[in-house]
Amino acid sequence: MGDTEPRLDRGEALAATGVGCFLWVPATGQLILDPVGRDALDLLPGEYRGLAEDLRPKILRDDWTLLSGLSAALRGGLKDAYSAYFRVALHDGRSRWTHVRGNVVRDGSDGVTRVVGVVRDATLDLSPSSLRPPADEDSDHLHTLGEAAIALARAMSVREVGAVLGDELCLRRLGVKAMSLAVLEQGRLRLVRSVLSLDDAEPPQKSRLADSWPLNDVVRSARPLFFTSVPDFLDRYPRLAPHQHGFHATAAAFLPLVEQGQPLGAMGMFYENTNSFSLADHTLMTAWSRAVARALHRVTMLDRSREIAAGLQNAMLPRRIPETPGGRITVRYRTARQGVRVGGDWYDAVTLPDGGVGVAIGDVQGHDTEAAALMGQLRVAMTAYAAEGHPCEWVLAKASAFLAELGADRFATCQYLRIALATGAVHAANAGHPLPLLRRTDGTVDRLELAGGPPLGLPADWDLTPYSPTSARLDPGETLLLYSDGLVERPGEDIDRGLARLSAAFSAGPADLEELADHLLDTLTPGPHAEDDAALLMLRRDAA
Repeated sequence: MGDTEPRLDRGEALAATGVGCFLWVPATGQLILDPVGRDALDLLPGEYRGLAEDLRPKILRDDWTLLSGLSAALRGGLKDAYSAYFRVALHDGRSRWTHVRGNVVRDGSDGVTRVVGVVRDATLDLSPSSLRPPADEDSDHLHTLGEAAIALARAMSVREVGAVLGDELCLRRLGVKAMSLAVLEQGRLRLVRSVLSLDDAEPPQKSRLADSWPLNDVVRSARPLFFTSVPDFLDRYPRLAPHQHGFHATAAAFLPLVEQGQPLGAMGMFYENTNSFSLADHTLMTAWSRAVARALHRVTMLDRSREIAAGLQNAMLPRRIPETPGGRITVRYRTARQGVRVGGDWYDAVTLPDGGVGVAIGDVQGHDTEAAALMGQLRVAMTAYAAEGHPCEWVLAKASAFLAELGADRFATCQYLRIALATGAVHAANAGHPLPLLRRTDGTVDRLELAGGPPLGLPADWDLTPYSPTSARLDPGETLLLYSDGLVERPGEDIDRGLARLSAAFSAGPADLEELADHLLDTLTPGPHAEDDAALLMLRRDAA
């Protein structure tokens, strides 16, 4: 008898190598893991309900930003594939590195985005023996530094700079066991990334510059500190001895971060199995500290600009939402996180003379300070018209004329609805804005079909069609959702997919109104680089 040709069983091969499979539907939060995948994540049957949120307590907080590649893929980046290493908290108190690799699938017949991939224990990938490159290979050092600097160039905030310094791949490239980071803020040093246990009381998250800690000392003196002996280090900083908690490093370098003559903070680089620093090591440390300082200077200026932009935007929004007997209103606003952009999105609510409530949402064209200023003027004018109790179509017509008279050559989309919460009667008019959604008490979601109308601010001599009113009904317990396009639009993606994603998240969200609003923002605007601002307003009629 001839030998039987062996057959390859893909599932058996994956399981034998500890590779598990998963399927995730971001819109609903559903996550399907096979048994090997659950083992890789150390999930017990009782703590896994088949939802992605079940994994959040398992992933160490410092490593959440390491999953930014997935966020970029979901936003519709250049690639739909992603790969990430992160640490999983084990039940025995330890943690271990885990690797996940997946692809975003966007061509489902139902229009729902899915993520499919594999997950596995990555302990062998990141073993200590692979942490340090040969010290005498200068060309490798330069290549290593260049690759790590690319990650720094992508950072958009101080927190992301800290995440780069904690990225395991970056550490491996630099031959470092761990890195710490502190930034100088108003005469104090704030610890962004620590190598000590999270429950340590010392060093504090913020400390005076005069305090004697390694990072404080190098900022104050503007000179680096090098230690190749643990006893020497502890002789100088004995207060740190009780706070190592299993963190074993044999050498450390503490480097000041200075850019354009301005002290920005300090960083620490910790090494394992090293008791001396070569000239190449010093060269690499100096070059890396300069790269970190440049990145820190850039993102610090960017953070300040974002704070100013967000402050301007928030100043234009209403200070408070009125009480609404017979119902509840909640609002959310999220500024664009890509660069420094001020948007023209707004929401508002006003109590009407007949006891009802008027709600509006809109978006002024553009992303600059002029758009925000126009938004503020338009919102105030429109609220004044609405408070007089005029019909919806009349309010939009007056608001359109007001915007046109400002002479800014910009238009705005807008919706205005009058709701009698006692009866549930709804009267609405629309000026080119995305249609609102209505969630029934059984969780189904319908689109509220409003008669269309031109955007606000177009010239009166264009002889445009007047705004038309639409009537509807809001039953007890039902929820109305008004939103701006920043919640659904993504570059290069058909708007219908964004609307389907919103409907699915709105339907599957929690019952509590505040939790539902947070759920929509978390689900529909993941990641740190949203390109457009987004506003939403939800109104729920009381069930009783």
